[in-house]
Parts: sequence; C-alpha cells; structure tokens
Amino acid sequence: MKLPGDDGPRELERGLPAQIAGRIGRRILQGELQPGDTLPKELELLAELQVSRTTLREALAVLASNGFIEAKQRIGTRVRARAHWNTLDPTVMAWHGETGAPGALAQELFEIRLAIEPMAARLAAARATPEDLARIGTALQAMGDERLGAQRAMEADIDFHLQVIAAAHNRFLMPVASVIRAALEVSVPKTFEEFGGMGHSMAMHAAIFRAIEQRKPEAAARAATKLLEDTYRRNFA
Repeated sequence: MKLPGDDGPRELERGLPAQIAGRIGRRILQGELQPGDTLPKELELLAELQVSRTTLREALAVLASNGFIEAKQRIGTRVRARAHWNTLDPTVMAWHGETGAPGALAQELFEIRLAIEPMAARLAAARATPEDLARIGTALQAMGDERLGAQRAMEADIDFHLQVIAAAHNRFLMPVASVIRAALEVSVPKTFEEFGGMGHSMAMHAAIFRAIEQRKPEAAARAATKLLEDTYRRNFA
C-alpha cells in the first residue's frame, strides 16, 4: 500500500527540470538567494546549469507554482517573500530535508505532529479496518525486530505513524502526511542514534496500537500525546 507522503526526494525529482528546480529551490531555502533578490539572467543560468532553455523554463515554472519566484517585465525574476512559499508541498519538503533541516525547521515540523497525530490516533481507534490494524501491527513488529537492522527499524517507525494517519480515514489528513513524514525523517534517525535503538519507545508505540485495536479513542489520543511529548523533550528540550 502506498501511503500519502511516500514520495521521497528521488521520486519527486524524477526528470531534469525537477532536479534543476530543486537546485535553485535549495539555494533559496539556504538563504543564498534572499526574498527580493533577482535571479541571474537566463543566459547566465543556462551557462551555469548546462541545460536547455526549455528545461530551465520548466524548472522555473515549478518554483513559481510553489510561490518561490515571480517574473516581472523590466525587472526580471525575483525571489518572493517566505509567506508565499508552499512549504507543505512534498517537493518543497524534500528540498528542506536535503538542506540539513535546521533546528528551527525541525522543531516546527514536530509541532505539526503534536497537533495532528493524537487526533489521527483518536479517529483511527474509531474507524480502523481489520486491514488497517494489520498494517499498523506489522509496522510495530518490524520496529522491534532487531534482526531486520537499524535502517528497517527506522523505516518501520515512520510507517507506523503514517499507517495510523491512514487508518483515521479523513481525506483532509492525507495531504498532511507528507509533512509528518518529513518531521519523522528528521527526528527518527536522531532519536535512534541517541538512544541506540527503539527500546526506549517501543512500549509507547505499543500502547497506541493497543488502544486503537481495542477501540478506545481517548486512550489512543493520550498514548500518542505521551509518545510525542517524550520524543519532543528528547529532541528539543
């Protein structure tokens, strides 16, 4: 089952125009190009990037569609104010991840988790199908299986949270999954490395699953909140 938010950077940047958009987008996110700055002229960009005019224009169209740039006659193409950037777009989230996800960004992403995941757990406890429960349970089991290795355990941790969101069966939560995935991809490896595995959080993940499986919405929300608050303290306190 492919979950919302499953498209990683390689999938999102398939094709040369997307790759070029990513290169320029990351320069903007890193502050190399500031809001109000004018992009180099087209001939300069073509020489620097070594691509065709068509590829460059398609890449700029991607950036414009996500609110990063705007073209004006007699002025050129300028970087727009941050308020216009579509930070929830999965492509933009991938760009953020490849810039190293500065601390403030990681914390803001985690705050979205605190707002969304307890609600998703509550809804999942009321709406999860047997298939949903099986997928959440499979992810939980893989998290604790040391034979699968660290990378698979971290992937399973991310999958666990995304499967809970999917089990909420709320169509408006689905687009948010890409943001949750980005937050998890920042926090899970850091927490895993710091604490040497999943042992510190397995019981809390299991409590979420147990409450969902037993159809206890409030208990599921409390269990999710407990896990998130614990992880928040470990990462940002």
